[in-house]
Amino acid sequence: MRPAKRVAMLLMLLLCYGNTHAQWLKMIESSDNLYKQAKKEIELKHYQKAINLCNKAIDISPKNLDIHLLLGRAYSLANKFDSARMELSHVIEKNPKYRDAYIYLVNMEAQACNYSQGLEYADMGLKYFPNDRDLLLKKLDIYTKMGDYTESNRLAEYLFERFSNDPFIRNIYLDYKLNIARQYSHRGYIEIAKRAYEAVLEQDPLNKEALQAIFSLDVRSGNYESSLVYVNRALQNNPSSYEFMLKKISILDAMSRYVEAIEVVEKMQKLYPSNADVARLNTYVRMQAGRYYMHTDPYLQFGAVLERDPGNRDALNYIINIAYSRGLLLEALNWINVALKRYPNDRDLLTKKMGALENMKRYGAASQIAEQFYRQNRTAYTKENFVELRLLSARQYMNDREFDSAIVSLKSVLFYDPNNVQATSYLVGAYVQQKRYDEAIATLDDALETHPADELFLFKKAAVLEENQQYEEAIKITRELLRKHPENRQYLSALVEQSMAASRQSLQYDNYSATEDLLKDVLERQPDNIEALNYIINIESALKHHTTALYYTDQALHYYPDSKDFTFKKAMVYADAKNYRAAYTITGELYENNPYNMRFRNAYIDQLLNSGKQYQADNINDTALIEFQKALAITPNDTLPLYYTINALNALKLYDSALALADRGRRLYPVNPWFVSKKAVIYENQQNWEKAWLTADTLTKMQPGDARAQDYALYLHSRVMRDEMGFFYLQVKIVDSTDIVRSTNIATAQYTRRHNKGTITGRINYAGRTQGTGFQFEAETYYNHRPSWYSYAVAAYSPTDQIFPKYRIGYTLNHGLKRGYAVEAGVRYLTLQSGTVTTPMATVTKEIKDFFLSLRGYYSMIDRNEVKANYISTLFSARYYLKDNRTEFFTVSAGYGTAPDDISRNFDLARLSAYKTVVVGAGYQRRFFYRTTIGINGTWYNQQTTNTLFRNQYDLYLTLLRKF
Repeated sequence: MRPAKRVAMLLMLLLCYGNTHAQWLKMIESSDNLYKQAKKEIELKHYQKAINLCNKAIDISPKNLDIHLLLGRAYSLANKFDSARMELSHVIEKNPKYRDAYIYLVNMEAQACNYSQGLEYADMGLKYFPNDRDLLLKKLDIYTKMGDYTESNRLAEYLFERFSNDPFIRNIYLDYKLNIARQYSHRGYIEIAKRAYEAVLEQDPLNKEALQAIFSLDVRSGNYESSLVYVNRALQNNPSSYEFMLKKISILDAMSRYVEAIEVVEKMQKLYPSNADVARLNTYVRMQAGRYYMHTDPYLQFGAVLERDPGNRDALNYIINIAYSRGLLLEALNWINVALKRYPNDRDLLTKKMGALENMKRYGAASQIAEQFYRQNRTAYTKENFVELRLLSARQYMNDREFDSAIVSLKSVLFYDPNNVQATSYLVGAYVQQKRYDEAIATLDDALETHPADELFLFKKAAVLEENQQYEEAIKITRELLRKHPENRQYLSALVEQSMAASRQSLQYDNYSATEDLLKDVLERQPDNIEALNYIINIESALKHHTTALYYTDQALHYYPDSKDFTFKKAMVYADAKNYRAAYTITGELYENNPYNMRFRNAYIDQLLNSGKQYQADNINDTALIEFQKALAITPNDTLPLYYTINALNALKLYDSALALADRGRRLYPVNPWFVSKKAVIYENQQNWEKAWLTADTLTKMQPGDARAQDYALYLHSRVMRDEMGFFYLQVKIVDSTDIVRSTNIATAQYTRRHNKGTITGRINYAGRTQGTGFQFEAETYYNHRPSWYSYAVAAYSPTDQIFPKYRIGYTLNHGLKRGYAVEAGVRYLTLQSGTVTTPMATVTKEIKDFFLSLRGYYSMIDRNEVKANYISTLFSARYYLKDNRTEFFTVSAGYGTAPDDISRNFDLARLSAYKTVVVGAGYQRRFFYRTTIGINGTWYNQQTTNTLFRNQYDLYLTLLRKF
């Protein structure tokens, strides 16, 4: 072939490779893209599509917990709760701090009305995320749905106290209280319902539903004074409310307080002059008043006197006293103010005003009068009265969450009475409510300067430090208090709580060492502290200190022998230590006693599966199969036990049983491609290539975009094909030291037929050398005796022994060893024009990941016209595979001497063996779609023909094979 044509052919081959490689890359699909597609399908409510995409993504990235979480969510939304639990439990097992998994599990169990299980998952999550707002809200929702108002009320109060500045929690709290109030009101529990409505009004004083409800409850119970208070509160915020003025009139009518009722009616007439109902109401109220006041009322008489003589002191005193005695505090206050205009700074009137304001719970205004009295007359009584009223005022401000006003009031108390313990405590509480911890601590420090040994202030300071998350300082104070009073349970509880809070804080920063010290200190004081035991077991398990973790689980079970949680935790420690047999012994018993507990069931199954995998890793496949079958018996339709059992049966070559299970999985999950893929693998192991290929072809139709499925089908299709044609071309150029160039070309055509035990190949070689041309006819075979033993035999004949060896015969026996090693031993025999060559040979090979290494040695015994000589040659080669399926590789080689298998030189081996020869080569080969193979290989021979003369030989070898 002319050089130009050879170059053109090589370029065409390279172009074909480039295009095919680009198409190949397009078929690769990443798990990230599948994950994003699945999220979109969930948003579109295409849950089954999302499940399929997630399963494909898990096949690519089985350790990606985000994909497992999304799959669990998709199963849950599709109401496939068992599968959802399996995936979400898998996420929690691999990463117990995966918060979203707990959220989804609680949501799912609440949806399925499995409230107890939902609470268990919520509690599991709260161990890792204490005081997590969303998990606590989930628990509140479940308690409410269960009708467990005791627990729900306790949790609602805790949430509101913990997240008092969160508007969302505030709304939830108010809605909850309103709902509870409605429930109790409907059942007739008036006082409980009223307290719930009052809790709403403490936070939302204008809540219309609460105001109206309390009014109705008070009316039902006959408590008119209380209902009047709430109506007046509503009218203070909305003085022109038609509805509340009508309610006030009805209450005053029931209480026979017609003077006030008439005042309200008159106000309504001014506001609604054309309203006929108001006019009728005016008539009705006055008629009722007339009937009631048929006898002369002193209150009205003194009122009439004051109309004529507004400054009459006696009338003023009498009417104030009568109003006061009748509980008409507002009227009394109005008359007092009238009197004070006439007689300002009158001490008696001011005293009465202070009393009225106090009874009306208007402590701020009352305390201002008391402060005025104290300034005028600094006695113990005036001081005590002022301080008491000002403290009541401050407490009222705090109840109304007006902390700034409360702080001003408390500071005024401390101005006059710096040692007032109650004022100091209230002031610290106000600062804490506003998160002004530094000012709260400064206030306590000031108090402690005066009273350095005051344990109340010290204890309160520790509480403030704890609130400010300064746990070390808080612990130091509380520990000292407990040292002085070891019998004080309050100090002990506070120290334990502070230590637990400190441990949770250090745990958030993964400071396990500090957390362990704190927890051990807690357990020394309270060895039965559940929270501390839970935390320290989790930490020791996370640190892989399994022996220590088991010690603490045994301690926990000593104090709580019936605790399923600690029993289960012990099993999980065993599982984390990979002692799966001990683990599933425990979870198996838990599951047997609690067959409806999904947590126990899933853990038991998972530990059985892990035990089986452990046996598999130790190559104890029959025992592994037993473990997998136990799991499968519990959940015969779950995918994981099916997967592992099928794989174990396949490994034990129990192909019929494996196929039966694969068919079951196919029926249960018709869109799951794994079972189809596994059937193809089983058929492949049976060497039933036709069925294997047809099954893989089905897989490609199920997953049209899956590059691996397409590749596997192509591979199996290639194994169905039994015929192959091949063409080879070898060009040799020899350059002597005298620069004389000689060329040799060898072309080969071959046909190969594959059978069940190996292959048979026929080959025709045609060579053109400087001394002429000639043919060689060759046959070779590979024969598999057993999986690790096979033979190779070759026989060739050429009628032109100056071009090829006249006869070439060879045989080798190959044996595969463990750990990637293999050995080969055999012989080659050549009949040459110049003599005969008999060559024993041996080879050692080793596979290391993507490398295949080979070292081959020949010992040639040459008989040349009755002159005998021995000759050694060696060849080392290394092959690097570019792909996992080993369809593409680079190769390099180096050797010494001329080998009898070298087609370019073995025709003259008897003469060439006398030369010192060094061989170096490199090549590349690629198989396209398992059918077409191309290759190129170059070799350089450097020969020392005399002491001073060398010659070089350059070989270029091209390969083309095609199966059909």
